[in-house]
Amino acid sequence: MKLTASSSTLSLLYSSKHVIPPVAARYMGSPTHPIAPKITHAWMTRDRNALWWRVSVSHITQLKRVIRSWCARRARLAFEQALKDKGFDHLGTPLPSSTLLPPQDALTGSLDLIVRPSLAKQSFKTVQQDAHSVLESLLKQRAVHNRVVSKGSEVPPGFERA
Repeated sequence: MKLTASSSTLSLLYSSKHVIPPVAARYMGSPTHPIAPKITHAWMTRDRNALWWRVSVSHITQLKRVIRSWCARRARLAFEQALKDKGFDHLGTPLPSSTLLPPQDALTGSLDLIVRPSLAKQSFKTVQQDAHSVLESLLKQRAVHNRVVSKGSEVPPGFERA
């Protein structure tokens, strides 16, 4: 299952399968690279019951490195807060203290949070709202997919069977 969501400052790409991040794939693809064994071991032993998520600043390469780092940090903090507000920890597992929220399955798979250039000019409150909206969109799409798959009916366009 692959899902996407976007807002004015963030785009989200989600896959229910765990995907090797591009940087790790670069090292794993070169067996002679000195850290290839370490990266391969990390990949093989990584928790498969967690959400693997990362922030990508590849769309704002025109900005200086310090600005890209600042944008990535803002996006990461906003997304972690959105996860917490929805009753998840930073790995996508439901928090035990979220008794006010309905019980939910853990988020698993891979998620890329892509920073858009407009994030650099927005307030942190706007970034937080966008993080909440893309996470909400992901949870809704995931619920629809799970409902459709559990009924055994045809999968709607844009969804894949896991």
